[in-house]
Amino acid sequence: MSRRIMAPSQLLYNVERHLHPCGDFYICNDFNENVFRPPVIKIEDKIYYRFLNFLYLPQPPESLSNDKIIEVCDLRLEHLNKLVNHEYNSRIVAAIADHVTSIFPKINSNAWKVKALDFGCGSGLSSQLILQHFPQLDIVGVDISKKAVQHSTEQGLTAFLTLPDEPLPFEAASFDLVFAVFVMHFKIDMVTLAELRRVLRSSGKFVFNLYQRDIDGVGEQLLEAGFSIVEVVKDFCETGTDHKIVSCSLLPS
Repeated sequence: MSRRIMAPSQLLYNVERHLHPCGDFYICNDFNENVFRPPVIKIEDKIYYRFLNFLYLPQPPESLSNDKIIEVCDLRLEHLNKLVNHEYNSRIVAAIADHVTSIFPKINSNAWKVKALDFGCGSGLSSQLILQHFPQLDIVGVDISKKAVQHSTEQGLTAFLTLPDEPLPFEAASFDLVFAVFVMHFKIDMVTLAELRRVLRSSGKFVFNLYQRDIDGVGEQLLEAGFSIVEVVKDFCETGTDHKIVSCSLLPS
């Protein structure tokens, strides 16, 4: 069956010839970071949305069901070295680490053991990258993908499978830091957000990157879940996409 794609008239790059269907998604299997791909395309009268440069989704990331989110995560794992830009991920984690250092200047001190939760740990790459900045950090990861948890544990990391709308397997106030890398563009249910608030210590921070999603909507959800000030600490405006590093703390009990 032929595929008809409508893209901006100024586009010279032929996306159609590089698209490969994967379930409900498409991969642009020309993994060239330096060519422009349209943010929205039309395939057989259906709209698809670009995600992380090489994927096209039938809905914006924040509208995907949990099952579809797991499919996206597993697809990234399957094509990890092509779909994931390690250099760009390093920049994101470095920006998160800079902010964390400004909050916890003694984070690498032998006198303080900082506990961190990698929310949506995926392949474990984010934990590995942040450990380069904070070698003594005590990290635990969680993910809703079985394949992601298995991959993370194979990298020597501690990771647990969690289910949406269910409690996290940790006691209250267990973590000084919760961080998430390329996770919060998805729709996170209110139960899970409230659980992140529950497991974070009163002096702790939740720091994440927000990619191609409105900060106001996410901020409202976080406030409803019991977080306090939602602050944009860095804007990656040079990327040409709406991409921010966001930090939030807790409301007083």
